[in-house]
Amino acid sequence: MSISIHALPASTSITHASAWVDTEGGAQLRCCLRNSRAGERVRRGAVTPPGPQGAYAETGPVFVHADGCEGPESPGYPDDFRSRQVVFRAYDRSGQIVGGEIVEPGTGQEAVAERLLAEPEVAFLHVRNTVYGCYMFAVHPAA
Repeated sequence: MSISIHALPASTSITHASAWVDTEGGAQLRCCLRNSRAGERVRRGAVTPPGPQGAYAETGPVFVHADGCEGPESPGYPDDFRSRQVVFRAYDRSGQIVGGEIVEPGTGQEAVAERLLAEPEVAFLHVRNTVYGCYMFAVHPAA
């Protein structure tokens, strides 16, 4: 099974936002799925990412480019995020959570996503920060 990685859609509403010049870099940008670079304008705000429904439709903080961007440079799992432990949360077609798995840093993230998405009840995954629970991006079966 092939997978498709989806950054936070540019049309997603971001509330409680503030912007600044990132002097150090390293913020996990959900718009282009890479870490910010020193000198870039970034914005932190609250989003409810698309997909989960009802009680599973969580709102939480994300970082994006303050002035927009072109999105991810490549279609695969974000290289800048491979060094982080994450949780893959699995959802069904109605947006209800049906499972999840802690995924360790490294290069095996695609294999875990493919295995989870191969389960008949799983329609998509949300990748989230393990400690803070922040949304990072979504994974769907490739069309």
